[in-house]
Amino acid sequence: MASVNYNENDPEIIRRANELVYLMLVREQSKLPTKRPDIMKHVMKERKTSFSSVVDVANKKLQDTFGIEIVEIGEGSKKAFVLRNKLEKVLVPGHDESKRALLTIILTLIFMSGNELQDGAFWNSLRKLGIEPGEKHPEFGDVKKLIMTEFQRQMYLEVTRTPNSDPPQYTIKWGPRAHLEVTKLNLLEFVNEIYGKTDPSVWKSQYQDATE
Repeated sequence: MASVNYNENDPEIIRRANELVYLMLVREQSKLPTKRPDIMKHVMKERKTSFSSVVDVANKKLQDTFGIEIVEIGEGSKKAFVLRNKLEKVLVPGHDESKRALLTIILTLIFMSGNELQDGAFWNSLRKLGIEPGEKHPEFGDVKKLIMTEFQRQMYLEVTRTPNSDPPQYTIKWGPRAHLEVTKLNLLEFVNEIYGKTDPSVWKSQYQDATE
């Protein structure tokens, strides 16, 4: 979303843009995407015709002040606005260290498995790391809720039920926010460190995926 020159003589636009900046920053603390209905309810209220102008002005303020920008991700009813850091690239920004590490591991597992994992294989992989979905983890608490609810609500993961599966089975993929914030080459470097390798191209299919 490009920066724009906005009309500083329109105090109503400026006021609502300031409210949107506040809303986005507050929701970013919990990594919650902000959907259009959220903005309509908390910011626009009765003034609905200037939505685009308010978003553009808020975006410019965020870029000029914090070096972050508003980006729209997702499709259809799942579209939402999130903040992206323009000045620094990290694996998964914004989380506390423990959640950040877990999410990075999960995204790496999915990426290295061909960009999707069935839930059975997914949980088996985490069990090897001492993480049981049915047990309370001393660091993460209810791990299954954290992964399947919080990370999915934050749009880092996308979980879909396999059609006609009985008992129900699910496919776990990267969500749109992961694609926005995470660099696959960085993940390959992370994997290289684990296996003591120096050249990420040894992972041929993943390297091709990361460099396309």
